[in-house]
Amino acid sequence: MNAECKMQNAEWKRGDGLRSFFHSAFCILHSAFRRHGFPLALIAALPAILFLPALFKREVFTLRDHFDYFQPLRWFTAMELKAGRLPLWNPYSASGEPWLANPQTGVFYPPQWLFVVLPFETAYMLFLLLHLMILGGGAYLLFSRRASQGAALLGAVALMFSGPVLSLLDVSNNLATLAWIPLALWCAAEGAWRRGGIVLALAFLGGEPFFAALAALLYVVVRRHRDVLLTGLVAFGLSAVQLIPFLEYAATSDRAAGMEDALILRDSMPLRDWPRIAIPPTFEAQSYDAQLGQHFIPVIYMGMVVVALAAVGLTTIRRRRDTPGWIALLLFSAAVAAGPALLTQLPVTLFRYPARLVPIAAIAVAALAVAGWERVRSQRRWVDLVLVLIVVADLLPRSATLFDTAPFRTDVVPYGKEIGIAGKVLRFGQIDVARRAAWMAGYLNLYDRRFDAFTAAPLVSEGYVRLHRQLLENPRFDSFAYAGIVHIITRYDLPKPWFPVVRTGDIYVFLNLDAFPMAAHFTPGSKSLRRGAWEVDTSRAKVTIQAAHDGVLVLRQQAARGWRVSIDGKPAEALLIDGIFRGVTVPSGRHEVVWEYRPPSLLIGALVTFFTLVTLQISRFVKRTRTIGESKNFSSCPSNSE
Repeated sequence: MNAECKMQNAEWKRGDGLRSFFHSAFCILHSAFRRHGFPLALIAALPAILFLPALFKREVFTLRDHFDYFQPLRWFTAMELKAGRLPLWNPYSASGEPWLANPQTGVFYPPQWLFVVLPFETAYMLFLLLHLMILGGGAYLLFSRRASQGAALLGAVALMFSGPVLSLLDVSNNLATLAWIPLALWCAAEGAWRRGGIVLALAFLGGEPFFAALAALLYVVVRRHRDVLLTGLVAFGLSAVQLIPFLEYAATSDRAAGMEDALILRDSMPLRDWPRIAIPPTFEAQSYDAQLGQHFIPVIYMGMVVVALAAVGLTTIRRRRDTPGWIALLLFSAAVAAGPALLTQLPVTLFRYPARLVPIAAIAVAALAVAGWERVRSQRRWVDLVLVLIVVADLLPRSATLFDTAPFRTDVVPYGKEIGIAGKVLRFGQIDVARRAAWMAGYLNLYDRRFDAFTAAPLVSEGYVRLHRQLLENPRFDSFAYAGIVHIITRYDLPKPWFPVVRTGDIYVFLNLDAFPMAAHFTPGSKSLRRGAWEVDTSRAKVTIQAAHDGVLVLRQQAARGWRVSIDGKPAEALLIDGIFRGVTVPSGRHEVVWEYRPPSLLIGALVTFFTLVTLQISRFVKRTRTIGESKNFSSCPSNSE
């Protein structure tokens, strides 16, 4: 490590802010590769080899949530950013939702910007590959603090290619946040509290708040020093531009209101499943281990060799100070993943799918395997490499079904673009997950900007969830029409005024010509309405109406804090229609009504993040000035020879 790098690294460690972050990061990587070049290069190369075929063919993974959730989500976000628009709002799903407030969109997450500068297929695969590399590199740095390079390499590779980690490829927000956890623990162990703050901020911006909160908790447990408060302030400040809008949305969502116990505990992993981390999976259906009691994590296999070494690692509980901590993390993860009833008693039920704790347990198993290998390993370094290759050869074939790829397409919905363009589409009945395109599942509507009445997003307005549930539990088709639902996708035969217009196999799309339009003007005491010409985007909605009488204009888009309405350029008082939709009183005549979305939480968050960056830069300037001054004073002192 050259002198300049040493100086930059020392300055950053003293708190020199983010201006020198990239240079410092380069120097740290330079130093790390000089000391750990071969292990880190291998950690980068192994997953790269796995991804190369898809990258060369310009294909993407297709399993489960890749296809109908994360690919359209990231595509839509990238298209908005490329067009120079900040995607504050998604008007096309669930009658509108705060898009930027959803951390999964990753608008402020640096790796997400790959989608702005690269072709989508390349960016999507590189995004996943990058996070496997970050996970492996962070794990190696963490494990090598108390182990040899060979043992740390074994643990990092075993973690990267374990079934629980590779199972997160199709829920990439979980993978993105998990990838930063080992690096956060390394920062805590090193006492690098400023670095720790940056890493924890990146963990949250990655898109999974539960894993990010767990990373912060683990950081505190490992660090146990008063500077964790400063780390927390840095992490909060740097992520505030995303965190504060998320917290505001969460406070009015179905999570804060309390979900049903069955939904919270869905995909819990019973304790009887845990021995299967050492038993190769058997597949009766594609990508699903038939013996598992849950399938949120489709493959839990961590390797026979790895688990055997972890068992040896348990015997080091008295020899190594970190072994009790890894055992505690493993037991905690297993207990929570089992779905205890206590989870349903939390005051704010922001957590669901308990099996998500299995990848956290994988970190503990890998760490225990490192301890076990350290105890029994040969001093010949080639033995380490052979064992690493054995572990890879054992793990990768067990997860092969997770790597199915296909060309990326946006024309996957098998219906003409007239379906869902003039009004909302509702799914009625049990969805066949094998035919997601025909059901227009997830965010597939975003490719053609169709209007979908509901999407199973991580956060949904509490009031809108109730409305959607009422529509499905009490299927009165006049209420469907009143909610602005023009099309219904179903297997059932619907009564008039619904009639089928498209069929795909046994799935029909029905149309109701009498459905209420997206924008309409109502006159009190009259059943008549007048349609308005409307257009919407990710921050604005405009309706042009020719009203014969004074009345109320209703736009069947969700209301939310931050929406302001004006009539002919003059501010007007917003109305809440049916507790859900937007409305405003409009007099007779021709008028242009405009709603603009400017959420205060985004402004507050942006100011906090800006203030944090400025504070770090001022700290950098002050520290550098003080260092230069001390250096000059030292050089001006007389030497002993004088």
